[in-house]
Amino acid sequence: MSGIAVALLLAMAGITLAHPRPGRRSGVVSGAGEEPVPTVGAARQSRWFLDAADPSRSAARGAVDLHELPLFVHQLAGLLRAGRPPHVLWADMERVHADGRTAFAATALPVMATARRAAELGLSVPDALRQARDAGPGPSGGDRTSARVDRLWIDLAGCLIVAERSGAPLAGILEQYAAQLDAQLDGLAARETALAGPRATVVLLAWLPALGVVLAFTLGVNPLEVLLGSLPGRLALAGGVLFMVVARLWSRRLVGRVDGAP
Repeated sequence: MSGIAVALLLAMAGITLAHPRPGRRSGVVSGAGEEPVPTVGAARQSRWFLDAADPSRSAARGAVDLHELPLFVHQLAGLLRAGRPPHVLWADMERVHADGRTAFAATALPVMATARRAAELGLSVPDALRQARDAGPGPSGGDRTSARVDRLWIDLAGCLIVAERSGAPLAGILEQYAAQLDAQLDGLAARETALAGPRATVVLLAWLPALGVVLAFTLGVNPLEVLLGSLPGRLALAGGVLFMVVARLWSRRLVGRVDGAP
């Protein structure tokens, strides 16, 4: 009976640890430190417009959806293409996101308000974007999401500076920048898809020895008598546990380096 109890406990522990953690999804982060898989083409743009039409979809996720970053830049370019002058651009965007129901809107509103005041006073909007980015509230969703949102304001300031100094149309510059953001999200999605197999393999190989012990109990063999009843068995058990931990850490390190994690 004791062998069956140990087997059941090991099986429960293996199932619990091998089960995916809550909030972990493939793709770019939208949850607590994780990123949802962005779709491509028309499906991705459909999701953007659904989130814009119903902000509660994004707010329900409780974190910044990275798809809102290129959507924001597309909105800026669209207003310029529609004939809105640059000095009222930020006031228009502030009205568009005035409800603040999405996580990105709540983060971006203080920055947009600062840029609007700078434009109304005739001050440098790029400098206002940089300063507001440093003083504004950080977005939820982990360091990666926060860094990407901060990078958005820096890049927008750079787009404004390039348009002012070169005389190039700001709408065209913003559209190219939005296309670059789209490509980055597609690359993140492809990388997460490619890493799904190695991550599953790491989990399987890590718990394969424990499953072997459980299988031995189901076949009527008590491996604990061998592993704990003699010095060679205890040495084998210690070595196996050591190698299993080292393999688990090394595999996680390899996957983490490919994934870009620290």
